[in-house]
Amino acid sequence: MVKKDQPSEPHPHVRILVEVNLRMVKLPEEFLKWNYFSRRKLLEEILEGKIQAGPRFFIEFTKHNPILCTAAVNDQGEVEVNGKVVGIGYVLKREYMENALRDFEEHLKASDEIYRKAVESPSEVRAFRENHSRRGLKLLLKHIYLEEKEAMKRLDFEKLATIELAKRLPSSSKHTWSILQRSRRACLVFFQPPSISYELKGHITIHVGDIYHKFVNLVHDTYHYTPPERRLDRPVYLFHVDEVYDNSASQTGFGRKIG
Repeated sequence: MVKKDQPSEPHPHVRILVEVNLRMVKLPEEFLKWNYFSRRKLLEEILEGKIQAGPRFFIEFTKHNPILCTAAVNDQGEVEVNGKVVGIGYVLKREYMENALRDFEEHLKASDEIYRKAVESPSEVRAFRENHSRRGLKLLLKHIYLEEKEAMKRLDFEKLATIELAKRLPSSSKHTWSILQRSRRACLVFFQPPSISYELKGHITIHVGDIYHKFVNLVHDTYHYTPPERRLDRPVYLFHVDEVYDNSASQTGFGRKIG
């Protein structure tokens, strides 16, 4: 089933109903073992105090920060290309979102009340953010990063998600946002030194004002506290997976298709 893109500028409070090729694949076990299940282990170790900011922490964090690559033809007939590092995350299947949304909203509401009343000095801000993030990690382990059986049941492993955080900033080039109004094809490139790399090819839908927009923004704010005035104009990109390649510098890599 193939439908056409809608290239026009979206209304800021209405979900963009992007019409795309709906072919998708599930992220393969090899990728999930490296990216998803290792994230769960990392969160557990952070809460247990087994790992702190340092070389291993930053190496592990590369699993969260691929490069989002986009391209489209501009008004001069040239191909405009762009790549930017994004934070990428997972989404639940629709039928499992409501309980998670309720917990995330309560968590953020409680932090908002504390932030308004008691956070003033730099030391208070630091302590507040650390407490918020720690409570948030527990919720992420409860709802997003699950044991294998529950993860396969509840997670939508045909999709990944990120937030367009730069669009609201006057100084931003907004290259990704601009390109995605003309072409929704994209790829994600992961690299973990010294040699692990995966490439995911797919297409993007943009969401504003729907359940995915609400869910992904709340997941972000569950760990990274963002004051209410900075939560405006943050569209969500859902990356729908079409193909997966192992690009690692290894005997089993160098562009081997695994999904």
